Amino acid sequence: MKNLYLFLSCLLISGVILAQPTLQYPENAPTIGDISQIQLVSPQGLSHLPIGADVSWDFSQLNNLTAGQITVIDPSDAPAGNEFPTANTALNMNDSIFTYCLIDETGFYYLGMQMLVVQNASLTKYTDSRKFMEYPFTYTDVFTDTYKGVITVEMANIEVRVSAISVATADSYGTLILPTGTYNNVLRTTTANEEIDSIFHQGSFMMVMLVSKIEYIWYSASSSTPLFNIMVSNSTGSLDTCCFYSTTGAGIIEADSGPLSKLNVFPNPASEELVVEFTSNGKYETIISIVNQIGQVMLSKEVPQVTRGLISEKIDISKLPSGIYFANVSCSSGKQLTKKLIIR
Repeated sequence: MKNLYLFLSCLLISGVILAQPTLQYPENAPTIGDISQIQLVSPQGLSHLPIGADVSWDFSQLNNLTAGQITVIDPSDAPAGNEFPTANTALNMNDSIFTYCLIDETGFYYLGMQMLVVQNASLTKYTDSRKFMEYPFTYTDVFTDTYKGVITVEMANIEVRVSAISVATADSYGTLILPTGTYNNVLRTTTANEEIDSIFHQGSFMMVMLVSKIEYIWYSASSSTPLFNIMVSNSTGSLDTCCFYSTTGAGIIEADSGPLSKLNVFPNPASEELVVEFTSNGKYETIISIVNQIGQVMLSKEVPQVTRGLISEKIDISKLPSGIYFANVSCSSGKQLTKKLIIR
């Protein structure tokens, strides 16, 4: 009997040691309040290989390009939150790209996205939500999803109608080596998307584009944010690759660091005049913009580069129609801050 107990114990211990990483809800799902810093890197020379069980990926010599930040916020605090009433989470990337999500015990679903970059301001709304992840998800698991949506580029009078299918596979697990350290028990997922994009201008059909996308993501079973991403997009023969890794865990980075910080707008609601306050390090030219819900810049004001410390600027909003707007403060380094405001 004693030998039987010893044998069963050894089996149990062996099972724990050989257990494959599993992504679960809520442990591996983004949570409101999470803040993580990311580092974009050059894709030159990178490979997603190898594939399989108990493999190792060495990305210790990545060539850094630029840094960014992703903050998980309440959708009501995001620019187009009212467009996505079923969203319970929003991902804010550098105060310029907002992704609206529904996350629950069944999975992680994209409902839409808004880009506030002035030259390419757009709003994406999925009429059939896009499944990004399902829970639980472990090695060799696969799911297939179809999704549809409309991308509106208001300033260019362009509408893109998207119809797509995606297949996600947890195809590998093992050890991941990044400039930030070595991570064991990492799960790698591969998601392939095939899109048909029908493009319309001022309501008239223009053309169809076929877009293939593949995304490789490495996850730690103990983190809610991915460790490393490689995204490859092929649009009618034009290849584009974006790669980035997480340099910190969620909740560690201070939200008010960088060339711009501590944005405040008052009164809110406002009707005649708005005061926009923020802190600047004085190293970059800064522009204050009042943006409507579809990304159009209604008002803008430049702040001289030599100005540093606490900045307080008054904006005349008396001629703007009543509604929901966003005060956007951006500098030439790429940093942006955004606050939602109501004009009566």
